[in-house]
Amino acid sequence: MPVANILLESSHYSFNFFVEQFTKKWQAHVNPYREENRLGIIVDGRVIGCVFDPKPLAESAMVQDARDNVLWPDAEACVLRHKAHLKVAMTREGDPIAAHVALTKVMYCLLRQKNVLGAYLKPGLFEPEYYIKCAENLSVKRLPTELWVHINQIGFDRDDGYSFFTSGMNKFGKNEFEIIETKTNFIDAYYTLKELVRYAIENDVVFKDGDTIKAEGGEGVKVSVSISKGVMMKGQTIKINL
Repeated sequence: MPVANILLESSHYSFNFFVEQFTKKWQAHVNPYREENRLGIIVDGRVIGCVFDPKPLAESAMVQDARDNVLWPDAEACVLRHKAHLKVAMTREGDPIAAHVALTKVMYCLLRQKNVLGAYLKPGLFEPEYYIKCAENLSVKRLPTELWVHINQIGFDRDDGYSFFTSGMNKFGKNEFEIIETKTNFIDAYYTLKELVRYAIENDVVFKDGDTIKAEGGEGVKVSVSISKGVMMKGQTIKINL
């Protein structure tokens, strides 16, 4: 089930403000349960808990995840200066898309306070403004899958191309994606993969070895896929041939 952490610049947080924001944005009364630094709410029939901790998040991999985040250059600086955090978690839920939608609605409103530095959904780190912008897609019935599946990039210093792999497709019962040593323009490759992730989740697609798909990202080119043992991760992965 989805778990998220919100990094805070100072050791305070207003759950009252959050409840006001949530009610206004999603036109839904959450009937919150409160106990000291804890808040429990029901969103779309799902129980979500928020716990305020006045200490930094103890997560050994977070600094390295920040350094690897090419889409947010200031991620490491924000991680190093945060002083407190919120943990956001959901009770076990059988529908992963509905669970992620509910969590995203909550995160959208939790991130709107002034002392919020960013959101950490391991291994992804997000600027508050970026997360909020992507979450707005829910208002037009579009899934913000870029917030749910992280795209990792490696090998920028190599002459034989760079590679991508996803983290999170398994939460939706699907194989992870890989792009191995491509020399395609970085932006085109990234957005092609991003749109294939969205397409697969929104349409519950199961790719077969040898399939050809017209991707909406990048330049809208057709790409072929193959399924084989993972290069950068365990198990079978879907290779996007670019």
